[in-house]
Amino acid sequence: MPPSTEAHSHGCDGPSSPSLSPTSRRPLHCPSKPVHHPPKSASRSNVETHDGLLQHAATELEAMRRPPSPQKRDSSSSISSNDSDGSNDSIEEMERSFPPACLHLLHSLPGNSRCHDCGTASPAWASVSYGITLCLQCSGKHRGLGVNCSKVKSLALDSWKRREILCMLEGGNEQLNSFFDRHQMGGRPTAHGSDNRESYATNVGLLDRYRTKAASFYRQHLTIHAKQLADGGSYEGREASRRSCKQRKAASSGKTKSRKKSREQPRQLPTVTEKDPVEPACGAVGA
Repeated sequence: MPPSTEAHSHGCDGPSSPSLSPTSRRPLHCPSKPVHHPPKSASRSNVETHDGLLQHAATELEAMRRPPSPQKRDSSSSISSNDSDGSNDSIEEMERSFPPACLHLLHSLPGNSRCHDCGTASPAWASVSYGITLCLQCSGKHRGLGVNCSKVKSLALDSWKRREILCMLEGGNEQLNSFFDRHQMGGRPTAHGSDNRESYATNVGLLDRYRTKAASFYRQHLTIHAKQLADGGSYEGREASRRSCKQRKAASSGKTKSRKKSREQPRQLPTVTEKDPVEPACGAVGA
């Protein structure tokens, strides 16, 4: 008996069905396996996101360094050269609200999602002198320290200069905490800052550390570093700025060592050859 044709209607791929195409030999109850593409790694996506955010922040910072209008240029030319501090600020930098990409980059720094002094979440104020974020109550305490010790600004309400934003991007809560720890002035807020707020933020010793010589050293070097970045090229991030800073230090230390070595090297006097001893004359010996 010849093979039944019902097998062909069910799509079986037996040897007795040569008229079927290769694609129709696959059983209907065996679906093809889906092709799984390997997902992108999370680290790579994070790097791409950070690089894109950094590029947006650099663009915003460059826009703040635009040359002034002719009216401002004419008005600034009448200012005396002795008042260079005020005139340079109005010529080289413009003030604006904290740029959004720079603000996002600031909140991504370690420790900046909480107040540096008490640990309250979502701080909306900052100390430009140290590049740290603060809550409303702790910002009032920093105002009591004086502008020379801690300059306080609002991240949402105040206008910012380019170098002030760079102070914030190059500072950070975790960085200042590490600095205080190295100088035995540590004291970190707990993870639940609101529960321990009063006992932490009202401690006089924690405010006194901002008046120390170590804190003065920190804010002076942060200000100088931010000014060098503001006067330089496009902002490339914390890692790039630290690499360039190390290179400058290495170059300056190499020049200092070469100068010191040249000074310490003793001056070589000209060598003097001893003459042959003079033999006494025969007459003098006989005498």
